[in-house]
Amino acid sequence: MRTIIKVERAACCTFNNSLNREIASINGVYGVNIDNFKKEVTIDHTNDVSFEHIVAKLEENQYKVLPGQVPQKMDYTDFEWPQEKPEEDYFIYRAAKWDTPQKQEMASLFVAEMMKNTNFTKTMDVMDFGCGTGLVGLQIAPFVRSITMLDTSANMLEELGKKLKHNNAPNHNIKVVKGDFTTINQEEPGKQFDVIFSLMALHHIDKIDELLKELQSNIKSGGLLIIGDLKEEDGSFHGGDKVAHNGFDIPTLVQRMENQNFAVVSTKIYNTLHKADKKYEQFILIAQKEK
Repeated sequence: MRTIIKVERAACCTFNNSLNREIASINGVYGVNIDNFKKEVTIDHTNDVSFEHIVAKLEENQYKVLPGQVPQKMDYTDFEWPQEKPEEDYFIYRAAKWDTPQKQEMASLFVAEMMKNTNFTKTMDVMDFGCGTGLVGLQIAPFVRSITMLDTSANMLEELGKKLKHNNAPNHNIKVVKGDFTTINQEEPGKQFDVIFSLMALHHIDKIDELLKELQSNIKSGGLLIIGDLKEEDGSFHGGDKVAHNGFDIPTLVQRMENQNFAVVSTKIYNTLHKADKKYEQFILIAQKEK
């Protein structure tokens, strides 16, 4: 994941290679860029990073970190998550072992692509549709005012709940909802979001046009819908398991979105997955609800 820290420079603005190396050596950091012109320090990191150590290094080198720039660790002991399990759940035997290194990397690549194209701010209310165990949404939560994490699988949400209880996940602004948009609309009538994003959930949805209509009604005018999913494949990706769609033909999906009052801003193949001897491409599609 990526965190951008706004700073002020107490001394002359000269790039410090030694500081760059020192921050890069901190556990959990895998990328650093200090931009004195923009007064920004960009940190690419895992969930294990210690921002206290990063701030200390910056202050030792006469950088002042501006207030509200660093995600805070919270106490999540009293967090509650859905306990009810549906009779049928595609992920019932998968959820507990879902967070493989490959899926974590997949989520981080998707987040990186979103960050390149979307300016998430503390004024935004966003949704992670088909959030699963929270691999994407938990990375976005520190940058927004609120995030609704929606999924129909109680088993996946149970794994998310474990993270929120026992890890240093940023759940003070997180609402977890088991269900679909009918559930959202019943709980918070008229609720709309600045951004709705979804990774690898769309191909599990049978009625795409009905879903896009629901998404459109739950996004603010001018808001964004960001989809990450598989490009159309031969059906082998899920190893014989039946899913609603074997990926998507991108031009066809674009047309379906335009039919629902979305203006597609961009599409891009951003990742290639390798399973057995086959390759599967992932795309990101960014669309804006027309004003």
